[in-house]
Amino acid sequence: MIDMQREEWLSLALRELPDRHHIITASGDVYTDCNTQCVTTLQAILPTNVAEQILKLAEHALASQQAQSLTYSVTSCQQLQRSIEELDELSLEGESWFKATLKPIQGPSGEKVVIWQESDITKEYCYQQELKRLSETDELTGTLNRRAFLIELEETLKSSSSPASCLMVDIDHFKEINDQVGHLSGDSVIVHVAKLCMDTLSSNSIIGRLGGEEFCILVKNASAIETYELAESVREAISHTPCKVDEHIVYPTVSIGISEKSGANTTARSMLIEADKAMYYSKQTGRDQVTIYYPNLPEVSVTTNLNVRILRAS
Repeated sequence: MIDMQREEWLSLALRELPDRHHIITASGDVYTDCNTQCVTTLQAILPTNVAEQILKLAEHALASQQAQSLTYSVTSCQQLQRSIEELDELSLEGESWFKATLKPIQGPSGEKVVIWQESDITKEYCYQQELKRLSETDELTGTLNRRAFLIELEETLKSSSSPASCLMVDIDHFKEINDQVGHLSGDSVIVHVAKLCMDTLSSNSIIGRLGGEEFCILVKNASAIETYELAESVREAISHTPCKVDEHIVYPTVSIGISEKSGANTTARSMLIEADKAMYYSKQTGRDQVTIYYPNLPEVSVTTNLNVRILRAS
């Protein structure tokens, strides 16, 4: 009985496997679930962009006789190869992620075909993305942490010849804030400043917390002069927005320094050093202001007058 129904048993076994299997011929026809009676095309069961990628990989697998792989995502409504029952089990929101493995084989009649194995890796992908997010995010503020920001800055400088600028942002009189309202409340001020920065940033900007009360903003495709307006917007947003902390109202301000990519050999370190020098010039000449770095920026001695505004909330 089993011998007489060999193809039926094989089809049943394939349908019960956790991964889906299809056959792609050299002409681009697709036999779904390895069912030689059900032929279709990639464009009929996948979004056009994904179908084109898989078809190219299948052609490359046949030409090279080596397995190929691809990770891709589709929304629930784009998963045209799934049954109504399967779609009912999927969430209508978000994306599902799959890994496709395409292995060239020789068919029973000697024709060369590709076995397309499709694995649902949505849970694994989302888990890895969450781990990545946690490893790159500053826990207190939700900005990039120091390591992730520096990596982003270095990659930007290496991968693009376009201009780029850095804004070094430091909260003024932060030690005095901590002394008067406490370190935990000081953390609230840091979060307050970080949120105002993020709310003010343009789409080509990235912010990271370098440590303590210091942030750095990377602005892509913009010179220092072009970035000055953004820096002023950040400064004004912070100076005009009080932060209520427990029984106090703190009026924080920030000192900002700007540096820009000056050539092909510009490094992340040199940009940060120049932005830091400009920021300290802002701090030493009155605070709550923006300075653009230039080579002959004068050295100014540190002032010690403390005048941060902290009021008791009514």
